[in-house]
Amino acid sequence: MSQQAHRPAPPTADETTDAPEPVAAETAEAFPPLAALLAQVKSPGMVRADIDALIAAMGRAPTADESLRERADLLLGLMSRDNPVGKYRGENWTTVRQAAKAALLALGYPYALELPPEMVESYPSAPPVDDSTRPGPGPGAGSVVVTLLSSLYQTGLFSLLVTFTGARRIDWDSPLEQSLILGMVGVWLPALCSFLGHSLGKRWLQVIGAVGLWLLFAGWGLASLAGTASLGPGSLLLLPWHLALWAAIVMRPVPEKTETGEAVPTDPPAPTPES
Repeated sequence: MSQQAHRPAPPTADETTDAPEPVAAETAEAFPPLAALLAQVKSPGMVRADIDALIAAMGRAPTADESLRERADLLLGLMSRDNPVGKYRGENWTTVRQAAKAALLALGYPYALELPPEMVESYPSAPPVDDSTRPGPGPGAGSVVVTLLSSLYQTGLFSLLVTFTGARRIDWDSPLEQSLILGMVGVWLPALCSFLGHSLGKRWLQVIGAVGLWLLFAGWGLASLAGTASLGPGSLLLLPWHLALWAAIVMRPVPEKTETGEAVPTDPPAPTPES
């Protein structure tokens, strides 16, 4: 009996310290409800951080006192096609509509079954790729090498012709020398036009170069057929009609690029709410 008389009494309500209340108040202050964050995004003074805060809040699990029905209705409203807020993008190019879809699915049954049919199709979270950064349909390095080899081979044939004619210097008054000079220009001008046309994206230069390359093929082809009378079939291998044909094919003009829109900036500004 004496031990029970001296047992300390339990602390009263005034003496207890309820620690969870300050923690809960701090948590409520740190994470405002979705409705308040959505109202901030719709306000005229909205900034990019408000969108990020709304998306982050949708990624957190609902609190114990939060109505799941109200949360699901808010998420469904953000996924509506008529809601401009759903198109806003936060960090990592995630849209509000995408975040709302993920948050609704996280609620599980039966709210996940209310997902709109158009949202079943996945939406891209990355910015669209700029087509200007993709390799174009123009010639590659191998095509350029083939064209250079064709032009160099033709230049070598003209140099051999100069050697066989015994010319030691350029005589502008000689018809033969003038023909050789014109031949050199005719060999390199189409190739240079094609190179510049493809590198600069100028289709008119590509067309000029392609026409010149096809004319070279036609000229060497006729010369090969005519040379069979004196040189035999060997002229078909010696004269570069095959290289000229190859160059004309690989350096053909390509369609002009159509502008599908402006390039996506690396750090887009936050969208302004529509009135």
